[in-house]
Amino acid sequence: MPRFFINYQRGDLIARDDEGQDYPGLEEARSAALASARELLADDVRSATPVALDAVIITNESGDELMMISARDVLPKSLK
Repeated sequence: MPRFFINYQRGDLIARDDEGQDYPGLEEARSAALASARELLADDVRSATPVALDAVIITNESGDELMMISARDVLPKSLK
């Protein structure tokens, strides 16, 4: 099973996932990334974080970027 790494971008900083997680495919990794991004955005709102989440970046074991999800795309349509 392939290993995917879910990284979080806030401004110019990227918090890198050093461990990764095994998922059957990119779509499953995307679903996990969306769920964790929603939690992070909710925490950002609750704590009035000065630098909110900008994007989630999914990479493979080689560090190749497979997908970038804007924080805006994580929000429900009514909040965009």
